[in-house]
Amino acid sequence: MNAAPSVRALKIELIKAKGDALLIGFFKEKFSLSSELKKLDNGHGNIIGSFIKNSNFKGEKGEVKTIFVNKNIKNIVLVGLGEEEKYNLDALSNAVADVSKKLRDNSTESFSLYLESFKNSKFNDEELVEKITLSSLMGLYKFTEYKTKDKNNKKYIKQITIITNSDKKFDNHIKYSSVVADAVNKTRDLVNTPPNVATPEYVANYAKDLARKSNLKCAVFDEKQIARMKMGCFMGVAQGSVNKPRFVVLEYYGTDKKQKPIAIVGKGITFDSGGLNVKPYPFILNMKDDKGGAIAAMHIAEASARLKLPINLVVVTPLCENMIDAASYRPDDVLTAYNKMTVEIRNTDAEGRLVLADALAYAAEQKPQAIIDIATLTGASMIVLGYVGTPFLSTDEKIAEKIKDASKKSLEKVWELPLWQEYEESIKSDIADVKHISDDGDAGVIIGATFLKNFVNDIPWAHIDIGTTVWSKVDKGILTKGATGATVRLLMEMLREWK
Repeated sequence: MNAAPSVRALKIELIKAKGDALLIGFFKEKFSLSSELKKLDNGHGNIIGSFIKNSNFKGEKGEVKTIFVNKNIKNIVLVGLGEEEKYNLDALSNAVADVSKKLRDNSTESFSLYLESFKNSKFNDEELVEKITLSSLMGLYKFTEYKTKDKNNKKYIKQITIITNSDKKFDNHIKYSSVVADAVNKTRDLVNTPPNVATPEYVANYAKDLARKSNLKCAVFDEKQIARMKMGCFMGVAQGSVNKPRFVVLEYYGTDKKQKPIAIVGKGITFDSGGLNVKPYPFILNMKDDKGGAIAAMHIAEASARLKLPINLVVVTPLCENMIDAASYRPDDVLTAYNKMTVEIRNTDAEGRLVLADALAYAAEQKPQAIIDIATLTGASMIVLGYVGTPFLSTDEKIAEKIKDASKKSLEKVWELPLWQEYEESIKSDIADVKHISDDGDAGVIIGATFLKNFVNDIPWAHIDIGTTVWSKVDKGILTKGATGATVRLLMEMLREWK
């Protein structure tokens, strides 16, 4: 990953700002200048007022105009924020991310942003500083590890300065957003890493290194240990690959060890061919993203440690490939899970819920106060919410409310689906305790969660299905084509306020 820009907040006069660019936000058709902006304008020969009058700048959402001044600041950049009534933190984040990308691509190395011009009465300064920091650092992300051309000509922004009129100290807010952005971007990096590199062993070694640097406790179980633990569902999926499975457990203690931990379980299929029910083209593409839940969970643990959050965490990540081989598990097989339940296999391309079944049962054995799993579980998540939001389900109203509250604050959109008892009929098996999918394929997201509910005992639990939101097809706003780092912002916001 490229070195991230340094972000700082300063109280200085605008006329004294230095660097390649100064960003000033304008709402649509609202061009009256504050006293500070008038002073800046006067210092530059009324160039801002004249430019607005003589150009087509209207303050439309997404509009960006540059005025070349070549003094302390080389360019003044006018950023359209759209209609003030429709302005929200999403609009702010995407505007800042988009203009950050444009400046970088124009070889800008440093820029300042005038905080007062990007605010209205809806938000406080602390919220704005956090979102500006986070969105600029996320928007500037690029995955270039495997690019060999023009390696020495890459463009970077080194410094971002938020200019404020306030005497408040924003160091903690910038630190929080910088750590979370780093966790998001590291998650993107590893999810984007190709499957011939990011094998289960590679990811497990990465987790060990992460733990060593972050003072986390780390245990890695190999295929022999996993077999001895009688994780029959996990081993069933893993047995078709030459790349052997790994089971990684990370622990973070930020408070009294007597306090029960929060368990986060992440699905870690490093490549999913679909097994014997092989995925057709183009659905087999980007199946490196099937490890997105595990990678997010690991970096959530790291970020929690860096921020010294006053919680205890146990992060469980089963890592394996789902491949085609004479040893592969089959439709009609019956596997025995870690909690001794027998599972009838109906489709080998529904492997994620099998590795999660054993991981959830293991997590439940640790007696946590809550379990949250993150999984690229279903294509059905696309039908529910498309690329815009992430469906989740929960057995506990308090956990569900925590997730919804964190969603509003983190700007990661989620929507709760029901776990009605009627769905349990769909996974009844004639020959085993349960089958892992329904035969008719209806309500895919809910059926997946209904199956997983069998492995968490009575512990409060939530299942987050990032099957669609793990990946972006667009390079817009805070998104870059490829892995998104889904749930890192969401769960960090939740853990930050955990009580």
